[in-house]
Amino acid sequence: MYMQSGQAQKIARQEMKDGNNCCQSVIIAACQIWDIDIPEGLIDAASLFGAGMHSGCSCGAMTGMIIASGLKARKRPDVKAEQIASQVHDRFKAAFGATCCRAIKKKRNPWERIGNRACIELTGQAAAILIELWEEYGEHGPAANIGDHPHAQ
Repeated sequence: MYMQSGQAQKIARQEMKDGNNCCQSVIIAACQIWDIDIPEGLIDAASLFGAGMHSGCSCGAMTGMIIASGLKARKRPDVKAEQIASQVHDRFKAAFGATCCRAIKKKRNPWERIGNRACIELTGQAAAILIELWEEYGEHGPAANIGDHPHAQ
């Protein structure tokens, strides 16, 4: 079932190794998996969201998950984008213990702080989580409990 999430993970990791930041890499991976064209200029704009917006704030990988979800949601009128954004936030926080880049990095051991290997892994995992979340929505509608999310309006 989650074969596409594994592929997204590989793409995102490779994109980071090729020089893209975490935000850009998640967007590129998701759009490749979903066969969505990336709007002109989006990857350039996403360059400012890496490394927690270059200030250590919201993790760029999570930001990329939300941006990619916005692109996917445009083609899915049955999905409320704001519910997806809150679910992305909550899943990301559950997986990594925080949404703040600085806080995530503080939790790493000294070996993980060398270079950006840990960020590459996190970015790949974030891309996989995103694809899995959208797979739960299916092709024809959201999961039954999506409106029950605590952040749903």
